[in-house]
Amino acid sequence: MGGMMRGVMQGAGRAAAVPVDDTPAPKRKERNAIETKRRILEAAATEFAAKGFDGARLGTIARAAEVQQALIHHYFSDKEGLHAEVVRAGLAAMTEGIWELLARMDAPAPEPPAPKKPKARSESTKKRSREDLRVLADGFVDLLLRFFANNRGFLAILQHEAQRETDDATSIVKDKLGPIFDGVVARLDAMRERGEVRADVDTKHLVLSCVAMVAFPFQEEAFVTAIWPANWQDAEFLAERRRNIVAMIVDRIAP
Repeated sequence: MGGMMRGVMQGAGRAAAVPVDDTPAPKRKERNAIETKRRILEAAATEFAAKGFDGARLGTIARAAEVQQALIHHYFSDKEGLHAEVVRAGLAAMTEGIWELLARMDAPAPEPPAPKKPKARSESTKKRSREDLRVLADGFVDLLLRFFANNRGFLAILQHEAQRETDDATSIVKDKLGPIFDGVVARLDAMRERGEVRADVDTKHLVLSCVAMVAFPFQEEAFVTAIWPANWQDAEFLAERRRNIVAMIVDRIAP
C-alpha cells in the first residue's frame, strides 16, 4: 500500500511539473534587453512620425512600449539619443541591402567560352554589359521601392526634421547614405570607363534621378494620387513601377 501511494504521489508530481527555462540568466537578460529595445524603437518611430521631435513625449513612448520611462533613459540616454537611434534603424535595412548588391557587382563574373568569330564576341560582351546594368539598376530600384513603401513613418520623421533648426538627422542620413551614393556612382563610373555606359552620362545626376523617381510618389502621395489614383502599397503595381524605372535607366545609359 505504501509503495502504491508513493507511486501515485510521484506520478502526480510528474504531471504537475512545469517546464523550466534552462537558459543561463545572462542570456535571458540579453534576450529581454533586445526585445525591450525593439519595442521602444517601434513605439518611438510611431511617435516621432506623428508628432515630430518637439511634439513627441517619452512618457507616451514608454506607455506604448509597455516599459518604465527609466528604461528609455537607460538604453538611449535621452530623447535626442532615442531619436538618433530611430533614424539609424530606419536606414539600416536599405543600406545593408545596397552594400550587399554592390559587393555582388564587384565579384568577378565567370568568363564565357571564347567565340569563334570576333563579331560574335563583341555581341556577347555587349549583351553581358547590358545585363550587368540591368542587374545593378533592378537591385537598386527594388531596394529603394521596398524601403519607401514599407517605411512611411520614416519619411514623415525626415519631413519633420526638415522643419527643425538642427541637422542631427541630416548628419546621420549623410553618414549612412553618402558612402552608398558614392559607391553606386563609382561602379557606374568604372562601367563608363570600360565602355559599358554611354560616355555622355553624368553618373551623379543619374543616381539622384533614380532616387527621385522612386521616392517622389511616396513623399508626395496626395499630389501624385490626385494625378494618378493608384494603390502605392500594391505589390503588383510596385513591380510594374520597378520594371518601368529600370527600363528607362538601362535604355538611357546603355551604349
